[in-house]
Amino acid sequence: MVAKVMFTSLLKFNFLFLFSFLSNSLHAAMFLNPPGEPSNNFDGEYRFSHICFKKDGSQQQGNKYDGSKFIIIKGIISNNRDGAGRYTVFKDSRIDKDGKILIKGKRKSKNYSILGKFDNKYKTEPIKLKGQYSSKNKPLSKGNRCEIIFTRTGDVKNKKSLKQNIGLIEINFDSKNTNDEISLLNDQGPKISIKAKLRNIENFKNGLIIIVPSSTPNMEDEEIYETKVKDLGLTTAIIYGAGPRFQEKYGSTYTSSMIMYDVISLIRKLENIYGKPKEIILMGSSTGALAIFKAAWQAYIDKYSSMKLISKIFMINAACPDKFEGEINKNVKIFTINGKKDDSTPGWICKALKKSKNFTNIINLEYEGAHHFESTKYAPTSYEPNGMHALPTCSINYKRNLHQIIKLRDGTSMWDTEKKGFGKDQKKWFGNNCVKSGHYQGYEKIGAKDFWSDVRSIIIHNNHVDTLKGYSN
Repeated sequence: MVAKVMFTSLLKFNFLFLFSFLSNSLHAAMFLNPPGEPSNNFDGEYRFSHICFKKDGSQQQGNKYDGSKFIIIKGIISNNRDGAGRYTVFKDSRIDKDGKILIKGKRKSKNYSILGKFDNKYKTEPIKLKGQYSSKNKPLSKGNRCEIIFTRTGDVKNKKSLKQNIGLIEINFDSKNTNDEISLLNDQGPKISIKAKLRNIENFKNGLIIIVPSSTPNMEDEEIYETKVKDLGLTTAIIYGAGPRFQEKYGSTYTSSMIMYDVISLIRKLENIYGKPKEIILMGSSTGALAIFKAAWQAYIDKYSSMKLISKIFMINAACPDKFEGEINKNVKIFTINGKKDDSTPGWICKALKKSKNFTNIINLEYEGAHHFESTKYAPTSYEPNGMHALPTCSINYKRNLHQIIKLRDGTSMWDTEKKGFGKDQKKWFGNNCVKSGHYQGYEKIGAKDFWSDVRSIIIHNNHVDTLKGYSN
């Protein structure tokens, strides 16, 4: 999914729900009989969305989802602190054996509350709850109401991160908020501090694998990727660049150009400390895939010497542009990776890109499954009605001067950034015209096995492409 231009009305937590319950006329009766002792009857992970209303009853915020989740373990409720879920859940947030739930929390100076009850269909059907929010120092009686929807996504994942993180070291480096391609080319943007986690630093001379974020700060996918390549004899690095910038999925605060500038900055930092590695390999999914596609752009390589050692890029759930009229460095092998049934970042777009100018260094790989076939983070493939996508509706195209043209595939409208700019109007246009919901996604065991086997074959053995399991001619 292409974060740079993507703007939609997804979940926005620049407000949250008020927590002062005793004076809350909406929930007063509930608090006379609050949830009892926490129970594990409803343990699991739950996607969260809501609709909030103004005082006149008109809708203020739509039914939205940003990637964050609530986690229930032994009846105690927390959140995964990703995306707009980056707020504090108070310790007395709980659900009892009868399904009665209370969530209280705070983000910055604002408080929130959620109340309601789970029924016996909670595993298969959305749960509707009541919520309320208010601005700072505003009495509860003047707050606004919300309707909350919880959707169970599965059991709580058995976290292996503690063992997996043994050996990881954390560093900070200076980067920039380069909003768009031209800002990146001109080295423009306010400074920002970003963190990365590295493993096997003693192997740095052998090579470096950098894993970049996608369109949300949820780094579970990226951490899984790192465990798949950590034993290949190279240093691995995960960039945690989304969290410091994030406000909403497909928002204007986090772009693919920022992701690429983080890569440039990290390489520069590591070379200053450890010298030059033999090669640099990039790996990223969806928006991250679009970002690292820019690692092959000759204009950027000429601008930033730190990019010259990039030899391979793995565009997982590849968000490919339809056309690129600039110059691509032929020494960079570009592997586009898509599920055969992916209807969010479909592989046919990457094939069209390769054919558009006969890019011989683009290698199209396809595997069994749909979007996110490669990640054990997800349940088996199923239809996700709230999953957002844009590429099936709009094409991304780059001019020779690196300006972007976004076109509706039906030919009815387009946005030329060279003529109309990269501002708010562009993002609004994109959100209104390109971003749609509903696609298939989920882990596919066979596809994942074949893909990660191919990754090892490419990195370790440098096998010819036509021997790869996912090779798509």
